[in-house]
Amino acid sequence: MQNTQPHAQPYDDEIDLRQLVAVLWRQKVMITAIGILGAAIGVGASISSTKHVAEGLFITPGVSASNYKRYESVFSNGARLQQYLQSTNQATTHDGALLVKLADEPNGLTNALKPEFAFTDRDSKAFGVKVEDAAGAMIGVRIQVAHTAPTGGTPVTLLAEYVRDSIIRVDMESTMLSQCNSFRTREQELRNAQIQNDFAIRQEESRLANLRDIIARNPEASSIDNRQIVSVERGTERFLSPAAQLVASEIQIGELKLAEVLRERDRIASGLKRDYYCQAQQALQQPTTGRAFLDGTQNIQAAAFQGQDKSIDVVEQTWNELDVERANWTNTYLQSMRFVASPEGTELKQRKPGLALGIVLGGMLGGMLGIMIALIRAWWRSGFEAANANNTKA
Repeated sequence: MQNTQPHAQPYDDEIDLRQLVAVLWRQKVMITAIGILGAAIGVGASISSTKHVAEGLFITPGVSASNYKRYESVFSNGARLQQYLQSTNQATTHDGALLVKLADEPNGLTNALKPEFAFTDRDSKAFGVKVEDAAGAMIGVRIQVAHTAPTGGTPVTLLAEYVRDSIIRVDMESTMLSQCNSFRTREQELRNAQIQNDFAIRQEESRLANLRDIIARNPEASSIDNRQIVSVERGTERFLSPAAQLVASEIQIGELKLAEVLRERDRIASGLKRDYYCQAQQALQQPTTGRAFLDGTQNIQAAAFQGQDKSIDVVEQTWNELDVERANWTNTYLQSMRFVASPEGTELKQRKPGLALGIVLGGMLGGMLGIMIALIRAWWRSGFEAANANNTKA
């Protein structure tokens, strides 16, 4: 018996490119139309993604890369921004509403406020900021606001005022609380030192009376040769002559009384500063802006010095020290904090993707979709025609 095997049927897996090109050529109108439609969709997507972006570099002296995190947690607080806008009566304005919407977005404020670091000495000179260590030094905050409609850059200015206010409040809350507690403790320390000083004076006065009594009872004690050599260490003063000990005791009492005068001056100054800083710390607990607080420190100072005689030198000196401190705050927070260049009028249009890229991508995707549709239509039509032919033969 012979095993007969059927002959393998040849399978044609080749693609006829001429036939494929012919199919595409017949459907060229549809492919072109879909490609144009895709390009139009790309243009629409590009136009709809248009953002009007305004930005500016806000210089913040005193804020370094090491302590920026302390301020960043306040910057990125959306509730804090809304509270600031309400306290300044700007929550209902166009710019205020835009910033409220920005605060409601996830990471909206974090993306709008970015630290800027100095990279060259030339940049530091251009920005007008002196930094000792230029490598990694922070020069300010890059503020950027994007919106679908033109804003003129004014929201950036308003956001910069919020940054200024946040820095002032963070610094002042820390400073006022620390100084209030410090001068409260200082007052108690001075009182304890004064008690100790009074006790030392009484001791020296008692010792002085004893020495005078010894000299009165022993007149020859004052005639002892004062040129004797005695090692004056702690506890050996008694080996000096009574007259020498009497003079030393009088000098000691004089020094103690002089220290008492200096301590009293320190007590008066500490009491005035304690009242000033503690009242300022209480004022910060009220809903107010940083700029308003700085303006109000002069009234707080006047209240703390009420009833004090400014003709007394220590009172005048303390007043002047607080005046100088306030002037430094004004220079740091209200004058040195500024934009390198005003953000108003610098708004730019940004599209993602760009108009040209949107046309190219849309046209390519539309063309590819058109080719696929044309091939599917040709395959479906050929299958339909083959089925009709078989039915006719049957």
